[in-house]
Amino acid sequence: MNKFMKKFGVTFLVAGIIMSSLSGCSTSKNTASTKATVDTKDAVKLKMYILGDKPKDADAVYGKMNAILKQKINATIDVNFISWGDQATKYPLLFSSGEDFDLIFTATGWCYYNQMATRNGFLELTPELLQKYAPQSVKNEPKLAWEQAKVNKKIYMIPNDQDEYAYSVVGIRGDLREKYHIPAITSQAGLEKYYETIAKNEKDIVPIINGGGQNLQFPLELQANGFTGVMGTYGSDPILGYKMNDTTGKVFSIIDTPEYKDYAVKMKKYADSGYWSKSSISSKETRDDGFKAGKSASMIWNIGSVANDLKIMNAAHPEWKVEIADILPGSKKFANPYTNNGMAINANSKNSERALMALDLLRYDKDLNDITFNGVKGTHWDAVGDKEFKTLGATANFPAGNVCPWGWHTSITRTDVARPKIVPETIAKWQKNDTIHNPLETFTFDDSLVKNEMAAINTVVTQYGLPLHLGIIADPVKGGEIYSQKLKAAGLDKVMKAVQEQADKFIKSKK
Repeated sequence: MNKFMKKFGVTFLVAGIIMSSLSGCSTSKNTASTKATVDTKDAVKLKMYILGDKPKDADAVYGKMNAILKQKINATIDVNFISWGDQATKYPLLFSSGEDFDLIFTATGWCYYNQMATRNGFLELTPELLQKYAPQSVKNEPKLAWEQAKVNKKIYMIPNDQDEYAYSVVGIRGDLREKYHIPAITSQAGLEKYYETIAKNEKDIVPIINGGGQNLQFPLELQANGFTGVMGTYGSDPILGYKMNDTTGKVFSIIDTPEYKDYAVKMKKYADSGYWSKSSISSKETRDDGFKAGKSASMIWNIGSVANDLKIMNAAHPEWKVEIADILPGSKKFANPYTNNGMAINANSKNSERALMALDLLRYDKDLNDITFNGVKGTHWDAVGDKEFKTLGATANFPAGNVCPWGWHTSITRTDVARPKIVPETIAKWQKNDTIHNPLETFTFDDSLVKNEMAAINTVVTQYGLPLHLGIIADPVKGGEIYSQKLKAAGLDKVMKAVQEQADKFIKSKK
């Protein structure tokens, strides 16, 4: 997934025992094995939370997973789901309520990694714990990934090791584009023409569903202007950011920029034109549900997620001719940090050692990695050699690579033989021509001294920001002013000062 930084040619000086003990290379293909010295005589049932909605065949798939885990470490996992619509409320509630669980998906920036790490929600993964209970992760994880996972010099997650981009692209219905003689969409103006045409002519299809303007924030407000959010300062909607091409590290309030004002006005125009449903603010659908169901003419997500839906939709409805549009070709972008997807252990877990062992197996046991990514072999997928797979008829009941296994993506994870060629071709082009670096791209804010202000700001974002993004405020200019005032009243200036101080120290430490 779903993410800002990839491996790059900057040498990190790694100090102390933490990184010296996590000094494995990223190329080993070894499969995991359980150390005989670890006591597993008592059976353990672990509880894990991942994101999304439970697929139809989840019980069958995880039954196969548990049979292997039972044999290898005398443990099973009860897999629970946090729907996308409930992420903002249910995820923090798991920790504040003291719920008993063991493993949970997390990510820097968009899924509470830093917030929960600084609130003592996650177990610190010390070198000793990792060496004993997750030896394959120690051996194979890139050193940069461990560096990125540090919060106050401590590690609280095992990141994935996938090089990916969070840069937003648009999935569109090629049949509808052709029906109305619209040229290939390669610009914001082209996308707007497509949306305008759909809204005027299609009675049962809206241009975009669910988040509406909220999903458009990244391409139209941030990417289009070379802005990016400061990791660790937001859950879903960036408030504090910096310019990607500004290496000085200056942080600013995105909400107080002319670009944000223009964006809010445009979202009002889009909403009034019927580009999305007026009930979007209360919708629980994911950003691609309506697109896959034929109820919307587009979806916005990262290229991997859009391509996955493209493959599924074109197989089920080839007449739709789903295609990918980059509306900002040539724009500069970061690759994701490894911490854009990862797994953490609840600080209050009663079985943290076994949870860590299970995670190591999910990452490096080939059978477990195959099952949790792709489902039951022969039912949902089949192997194509050692590194690829093909989907079978039942894949819709456990969509390959789409049931939140991203936290344990590793070098042994298979790729889909039917993956659209546009994905590797586009990523190769981005890597060659468009990827830039910034001292702050691996910086993550530690909010431990401004927890109350951060909580208040998040409330304001939901109450005042989301309606602006969905275009349902009558006067978006006045609404933006009120939004800014409410953010300042919640403590935005204090938070921004703390962010700037930490950012300055971070940049200085890298010189």
